[in-house]
Amino acid sequence: MTHEIEKISLMSPGPGTTRSLTIHRFGAAGAAPKVYMHAALHADELPGTLILNRMLGWLKEADDKGEVLGQIVVLPYANPVGLANHIYGYHLGRYDLDGDGNFNRWYPDLSEKIAKRIGNALGDSEDENRQVIRAAARAAVEGWIAEGEANTLRKALMALSIDADIVLDLHCHGEAVQYLYLPDDYWDMFADLPAELGCEVVLLYPTDEGATFDVAPTLYWHHLARTFPDRPIPRPPFTATIELRGQQDVGDSLAKQDARAFWRFLQRHGALAGDPGPPPALRCEPTPVDGVDHATAPRAGVLNYHVKIGARLNKGDTIADIVDPAEADFDKARTAVTTRTAGILFGRNLSMLVRPGQSFASVAGPEPLPEPDLPFIDY
Repeated sequence: MTHEIEKISLMSPGPGTTRSLTIHRFGAAGAAPKVYMHAALHADELPGTLILNRMLGWLKEADDKGEVLGQIVVLPYANPVGLANHIYGYHLGRYDLDGDGNFNRWYPDLSEKIAKRIGNALGDSEDENRQVIRAAARAAVEGWIAEGEANTLRKALMALSIDADIVLDLHCHGEAVQYLYLPDDYWDMFADLPAELGCEVVLLYPTDEGATFDVAPTLYWHHLARTFPDRPIPRPPFTATIELRGQQDVGDSLAKQDARAFWRFLQRHGALAGDPGPPPALRCEPTPVDGVDHATAPRAGVLNYHVKIGARLNKGDTIADIVDPAEADFDKARTAVTTRTAGILFGRNLSMLVRPGQSFASVAGPEPLPEPDLPFIDY
């Protein structure tokens, strides 16, 4: 077993300009489980880059000793396009500046193309069907004509992860407690991940809809289960989006702590040798992703927060005032924004200036909420 490093070049956006992904592979090709990990898909969210950098040396040593039991694919940074998005000293890595949108959106649903490629090839063996399905999925991704640099990035990331058993997408918030998004049908099997990471919030989400990176490896499994009800179709892979606190929470100390948590998780789920011991106690109960109240600005102004990150709120509590600095009357200058749910204020934006309709803080509540009255702009 050897540590392999691969480079994948992206489509050039112009003469004399090229960017590439750097991929580290550990373990034997074809071994199971296959784990895929990347950081900084939103390229201004950097805590995960140091976590994966910390893990690379450990993984190389484990690989040399034959202790990588599956195969582990690591991209320390998943978005060289966004890493280059600097404007007058400000790094803006969430959106493609050439117009191809949020880097964590617009991943194509290839379910029908995969089903057509499979045809009548499925049998009565779940394990054999898994191999047939994954081969068709890889071929469908390869057949996607991705136009533009950002879409060639999306295609490359899909090609690397479409046949994985575990997909871990490392992000962060502007300011936040540790939290993650976890598939709503996998809480029973993977609750140890938020336990190991010490998450204060776990948001359960469905993986049979959407266009984000973390559902791209799962959508087609749900579709195939509906399309071929008389054939044994394996469960979708486990995918999770981990929000590693805030954008300023970058450093070796936190990275080492989180890297050890991921290491124990991978040991427990058969990707690495060793005894991780029992997981620590959970710090929270999961809540539905549609129970999140995204506090939204009704007007433009400067934020004046009443509560801090991690605060536990009651329904109707004031999160912040939106202040019009030019209004001479102190009270009239302030418009209170209250929460529609009881729960924990788990994340808020870095910027203290908001525009009408902009979401600036998030509260995790226990029950699904109706659509908000105000238009919702997610920056």
